[in-house]
Amino acid sequence: MIVKKRILLLASCLLTAVAVVSSAAPSDTPPSAANGSGSPVFKRARDFYAADQVDSVIAVIREHLRKNGRDPESYTLVPLVIEAYLRKKEHPQVHRLIDMYRQKFPESSFLPRLAYLEGVTNAREARPVQALTSFSTALSLGVSVDLLNLTISNAELVCGRSLSSEELSNISGRAELHPVLLEIVRFHEIQKLIESGQVVRAKNSAEEFRETYPRSRYTEPVKVFLSQFVKEQQQKQRKGPPPLQVGLLAPMTGEDADIGKFILQGVKLALDGHNQRAESPIKLIVYDTKGSPVETARKSKDLLVKDQAQLCIGPILSNTAVVSAAMFSDRDIVMITPTANEDGISAIGENIFQMNVTLGTMAQRLAKYAIENMSIRDFAIIAPSNGFGFAMADAFKDELRRQNIEVAYEEYFAEGTHDFSGTLNRLRGALIRRRLEEVLAERGLMQRVTSLSVSDSMRYADTTLAVGGLFMPLSDYEDVLKLSSQVVFRRIRTQMLGTGGWSDPRVPSGNEGKRYANNAIVSVGIQPDMASDGWQTFASAYKNRYNDEPNRIAAMGYDAAMLVIKATADAGGFDIAKLRKALAAVKEYSGLSGLITFDPVTGANGEAIIMKVTDKGFVRVH
Repeated sequence: MIVKKRILLLASCLLTAVAVVSSAAPSDTPPSAANGSGSPVFKRARDFYAADQVDSVIAVIREHLRKNGRDPESYTLVPLVIEAYLRKKEHPQVHRLIDMYRQKFPESSFLPRLAYLEGVTNAREARPVQALTSFSTALSLGVSVDLLNLTISNAELVCGRSLSSEELSNISGRAELHPVLLEIVRFHEIQKLIESGQVVRAKNSAEEFRETYPRSRYTEPVKVFLSQFVKEQQQKQRKGPPPLQVGLLAPMTGEDADIGKFILQGVKLALDGHNQRAESPIKLIVYDTKGSPVETARKSKDLLVKDQAQLCIGPILSNTAVVSAAMFSDRDIVMITPTANEDGISAIGENIFQMNVTLGTMAQRLAKYAIENMSIRDFAIIAPSNGFGFAMADAFKDELRRQNIEVAYEEYFAEGTHDFSGTLNRLRGALIRRRLEEVLAERGLMQRVTSLSVSDSMRYADTTLAVGGLFMPLSDYEDVLKLSSQVVFRRIRTQMLGTGGWSDPRVPSGNEGKRYANNAIVSVGIQPDMASDGWQTFASAYKNRYNDEPNRIAAMGYDAAMLVIKATADAGGFDIAKLRKALAAVKEYSGLSGLITFDPVTGANGEAIIMKVTDKGFVRVH
């Protein structure tokens, strides 16, 4: 294998390691000996250390420091006892003593050595990033030639054994890392990219490395790799087009790592199945966005510049998807986000697609269904005063305006509200004023009622008042039960309309839901049919591979990858313009997660589902 030979060649060009991170101790000679300390305590402890009697070293020094805590001799004794603890692999003691020593002797000449020992300790504790940080501190403080060689050797071992290409890429972007270590990190990043088969990205990184480090000790292996890469590319051009490069931008770490994991597993299941059968494989490049817009921007740039990927699945979250969409717009890459549901992301560029149904689409479809299928002509809105509530309410009102319908009343409540009596009483007041205006109109008086008299309030106190549709987009199903029950209790007759928490299975299954939310009309995004044969086949394959049950998120990752496969087949290749047209033409695609139709203008999936809450569960009505 060409890649294996190349890896061996790169490995053979590494410096011979002077010290191994997992060895018993970083050196046999205590550093304090070089300072010529003549104290009997130190000489005794040093002799024990040389004889590898580390328990005796610790006992002698601890006893002396216990009796003479403020003795200046601690300047040389503490570094020696730290090395003894490191030999015993008592790592918490090493960290504690190093911290204490730094505070007591901030100008000590031993600090570079202690930073190095801290790096060795971190490496042994499987904390490679912290190990490199400590090694960087040691180099920045100034080290001897011997300690420099030890630091370089251990840094190479950490990079080679404990860090992935993705982790090395993240570290290489840290400007505070010492230049010597940064050079090591970037070389090993190239090596790991080669090992993982990401040769295009490795080639770009290698070219950048040669420009940055023209006199590096790694110049020769990098040069050999670039030469070999050129030869392989020439061979591939004679054989046919290169494989399709597909990037995945998802949070693999951080608060949303679970979402990223499910998406990745679904994508891999689809692509691996395709690659086993297809003559033209699809290469997946995974980038960890960490759920951060800034990190997403960095990784999006890498996909464009380093990898030159033709397609991108993700980003997963709306706040990161909008970043990539802006960067990818009008560039030679097609982006499809499987889960982002914020309105307008796909409208940023004609090469951007949203597979999930947006919040606005769900609200507009619900309003349209209520008007056209239920003949409702008057509406009220009660929504939470957050981004979700405002977005839903605005989209709902947009559809009403298109149909020349005004909202009779709208109000927004603070999150965490339990008592909606004030809101519903104000809604009742608006409905009473509307009724009084209707009575005046019947008498030929076109008069606006702006306030209610005490007598009017008393007259309608026990009257059931009606409004055609009451739109209540709610984030949580508990809010659904609280608000729907209070609507009934306050004698407001209406057709309840909802999104968000209304689609929770607990709404129709509980006694309160059956009593108060029954017959409500609910708009939801794409939903998997878990009773279908397709889902059962998918679930079996997913469980066999990951030993876990699939969920809606994993299915959305699978569908996004299958749409990529379908687009390449329909486009007859990897031409960007043809791939974009193929995705824009997707209509009523029956995915595992639900039906998908991309709007040819906006690139958003318009397949919102309308369901009815019944005592037997949800029933699809449109």
